[in-house]
Parts: sequence; structure tokens; C-alpha cells
Amino acid sequence: MTPEPSRHLSPTARWLWRAQGLLAAIVALVATGALRSELPGGSIWLLLPVAAFLIGVIAVPELRWRRWRYEVRDEEIDLRHGTVTITRTLIPMLRVQHVDTTRGLLDQVLGLATVVVHTAAGRTTIPALDEHDAGQLRDHIATLARTADEL
Repeated sequence: MTPEPSRHLSPTARWLWRAQGLLAAIVALVATGALRSELPGGSIWLLLPVAAFLIGVIAVPELRWRRWRYEVRDEEIDLRHGTVTITRTLIPMLRVQHVDTTRGLLDQVLGLATVVVHTAAGRTTIPALDEHDAGQLRDHIATLARTADEL
């Protein structure tokens, strides 16, 4: 049996996800405010953005960060993630076609990057890594994928 992955994402990932949750809470607040007169129950609907804030800004980022793990081994990339449901993914190094890094606007502000692993089946990401670590991980996976391809 394959051991559980042990590497964590950057601790700053929590701030990225909190910012994303805050943006979602603001959207919920604006939408609720705009529709409040149309909804039955009036002001009770303003609790929706409060709940979105508490869940999306406080609870989910912490839980998501605690559960996200990854490991890159010679033969595979092992990912474990999820907030409520835990997903475990093993990507054989032989299946890796190419790997790159991406940085969204919030990622750039926080010094983070995402490693994207491409296979014939699609793409898989390792999000919210420190920019330097993401570059090293991308290069390491690319080297292992070339080595696996030569076997």
C-alpha cells in the first residue's frame, strides 16, 4: 500500500482561499441586498452573506489547507485533497506529458504559483505553492517524466 503523501501547500494558501471566500461573500451580500425586497422573509436573507463569510473565509480555507497533501516520487505523483470528501489521486510518471506553472492575480500578490501536470486524461493541479517551490517542483516533475519516458 502506498504511504500517505506528506508535503503541505504553502501556509499562505489559507490567505489566498480566504480572499477568494471574501469575494464570494461580497457577491452574496450584493446579490442579497439587490433582491431583498423581492424575497419572502425580508432581512432574514442577509444571514446568507454572513454564513458565506463564516464558512468561506474562516472554516473552509483552514480545513482545505490541513487536508491538502502531495508527494512526488520517482514513479508517481500522489495527491490527497478535499474539504468534505477526501480525494486521493496517483498520477504515473509515465503518463505525464508536460508540466507548467500558472499564477493568477491573487497568486502574484501573495507570491504563490500553481503547478499544472498535463496527461492524456486531462490536467491536475497542485495549487498555492510558494513561487520558488513551484518552479523547483515543476522542474523536478519534468525531469522525472523524461526519465520515465526513457525507460
